[in-house]
Amino acid sequence: MQYAEAQKINDFQLLGFSPSNHARSEVLRIVLAIALDAEMATWCLGGARSAPVVRWPSTLYQVVARAAAESASVWRRCALLLERSLHDALASYEGHSPADLAELFAEGRESLAGEELAALLWCLVRERCPSHDLIAERLGRELETIAAQRLREGRSS
Repeated sequence: MQYAEAQKINDFQLLGFSPSNHARSEVLRIVLAIALDAEMATWCLGGARSAPVVRWPSTLYQVVARAAAESASVWRRCALLLERSLHDALASYEGHSPADLAELFAEGRESLAGEELAALLWCLVRERCPSHDLIAERLGRELETIAAQRLREGRSS
């Protein structure tokens, strides 16, 4: 790890983030909600959609993300669909270090589309590495803020 990368990870740690399976599943929830429709997310669980999930789709993405954190088979199904769904957007981020991905996120936060931001996060989360999770958790929180701001701006237009 280069000095600049270590410094950026240290900066994230100073902000109070600590990697965990919960953090990984929260970031995965965001990626799933952007990249997969409800039917695809349901397939990840290996079952049929139930009535409460139809009414509350946020529950579906949360359940899938948590199940993926605990089940290798659910993780594999999610990974398969995310790789297919985000394929074009992933090409821009493959092979970059976590520090580079954080920079790309910061530079593109205003201009990147949701699918591109989800692909960037997926590049971090799919490694299932605690140091990557630390950065992914921070960027996931930033993505939620960006989405809220874009909704607010869209409403005021």
